[in-house]
Amino acid sequence: MMIAGVRIFPMSDRAPGFVGKGIERVQRETFLEGMAARGGRFRYRASGLDARAGTVVLFQYKARVIASAVFLRDEKLARRGAGAKAKTGFTGVLYFDVASIRTFEPVDVAGMRKAWPGFRAFGHVKQFLNAAGYAGFRRRLRGVRGVGDGVALRGKTNPRRDRTAR
Repeated sequence: MMIAGVRIFPMSDRAPGFVGKGIERVQRETFLEGMAARGGRFRYRASGLDARAGTVVLFQYKARVIASAVFLRDEKLARRGAGAKAKTGFTGVLYFDVASIRTFEPVDVAGMRKAWPGFRAFGHVKQFLNAAGYAGFRRRLRGVRGVGDGVALRGKTNPRRDRTAR
């Protein structure tokens, strides 16, 4: 798979919508259910992402990488008219390929260094990673789940993937 790049997108556990939520809940509600139900849209309050389409975005939460998705584009809400943030609380929307949304067992700093030996630490800044390390990172992932892998979407399950739905 040819990717345009790899970026880390930090998410704060102090941001509205994330306060008091554990990793598993954020994985389920934000990625497997929420982003999937919104057609791959991830709304942001502060700043978006300056990246090329095809970039793999690794989502960081509580000093762990907890999810990934392939970036398509960033749409600033300001283009829709004045006061967009005042009305919604969001300044823009990141668009991702729904079929690429994945969650997995959280990856800590030591796990990141196995794929990117020069990785220093997680922070509150969007980081660039060498795309060459992504294949190694992906091979080490455990507990990978994607949209439709028996995950409830708007109260429904995918019967082809979830044998318990029969």
